[in-house]
Amino acid sequence: MNDPQNNPLANIPDLWPAEGRPPTRPGLRWKAIDARLGVAGLPQSATGQTALLTGVNAAQLLGRHLQGFPSKRLIEVLRRRSIFLRLKRCGLRATFANAYRHPEDIQPANRLSVTSHALKASGESFRSIQQIAEGEALYHEFTNHDLRKKGYAVPLLSPKEAGEVLVNIAKEHDFTLYEHFMTDVLAHRGDRMAVEDQVKALSDFIRVVLNKTDPEEMQVIITSDHGNVEDLSVKTHTKNPVPLIWTQIPGVSVEPLPDDICGVTPWILRLLDCEV
Repeated sequence: MNDPQNNPLANIPDLWPAEGRPPTRPGLRWKAIDARLGVAGLPQSATGQTALLTGVNAAQLLGRHLQGFPSKRLIEVLRRRSIFLRLKRCGLRATFANAYRHPEDIQPANRLSVTSHALKASGESFRSIQQIAEGEALYHEFTNHDLRKKGYAVPLLSPKEAGEVLVNIAKEHDFTLYEHFMTDVLAHRGDRMAVEDQVKALSDFIRVVLNKTDPEEMQVIITSDHGNVEDLSVKTHTKNPVPLIWTQIPGVSVEPLPDDICGVTPWILRLLDCEV
């Protein structure tokens, strides 16, 4: 959708494609990939994120799109096929940059997100609020405004400062995942002004990551588990394809590219020479 009234991404052409128009920023490449996965209905987070982080068509496995937290069947898929686990088995250093308010409470009995189960499968540690204060982690709302309102003693970060934190984490690892879902949260609320402000802040954050990344040493990849923010005429998810956006490391072939979100994990594993 290339209508700026309903698609705030259309107002930021250097980073975001719209109606087949590529990002105008030099060095950015993109492809539209399917998030419906051959299953009727609107794509949802639990099945979409599982597909993204395992390569398994979770929606077909369940016969439906599942929102929110993963089911027992999806948790088992994550336990066996998580990208974090597979990278670890290849001897690569993989990390999740997001911090948890109470990482000590991450236990099997608690309801955890798909990403949490994906990291947990590898046995790697969850980052803490203390690490945000030390510049070693980010919250999903990367400015920390929400955390400070809740009384946490963390610094207020600009998009520039938050982007620098992420790049510094990535420099120490072979694969770094950062999850941002505030655009989805705000789009469901139908608050257009808040969505537009969040998209601007997120875009500033991404520009810093791109500017601070050595294009010959580090590849930046951006994608999503479903559509939403690109069509503010509705408060639900959409059936639109999602963008796969990446930077190119010289001499590294990205072909063949994924056609849907199930192909993202196998693609990344191949880029990192990890075939488990």
